[in-house]
Amino acid sequence: MRKAIFLGFLPLLFLLQSYATPTSGRNDEIGGTHCTGKSINSAANNKILTEFNVRITLADIYGAPVTGGTGLRGYWAKNVATGVYYYPGGQEDEDKFDNLPAGTYTFGAYPGNWEGAVSSTVTLSSDAVGPDGYIVVTLTYWVE
Repeated sequence: MRKAIFLGFLPLLFLLQSYATPTSGRNDEIGGTHCTGKSINSAANNKILTEFNVRITLADIYGAPVTGGTGLRGYWAKNVATGVYYYPGGQEDEDKFDNLPAGTYTFGAYPGNWEGAVSSTVTLSSDAVGPDGYIVVTLTYWVE
């Protein structure tokens, strides 16, 4: 009977011990390097909270900017790691993605009747942010 009672409380003791152990002063060895638990959590939180604004521009096959209207029916972005699709505002001609989480994305456009755009894969980073706060992704526009 004593053994059954002891084994019943054993998981509870392990749970209490895990909450009682401080992590901020303890060094853990991860991948051969020593780091504190607090710094690991801070780095993970910064990665999750990093968001970027992206603006789509179009260029023809020679690199000249496309001005004026097109028959494209909107843009999309797909996170390569998660497979989640993102869409700009609610309008078809909207070309800005606000607050995309950090990561690698494939950006593309919905084709029109006789035109389209070649998709582009880009890794979002703070180095690519322009003075207006947007990362510019240029898609190659084509017309048949």
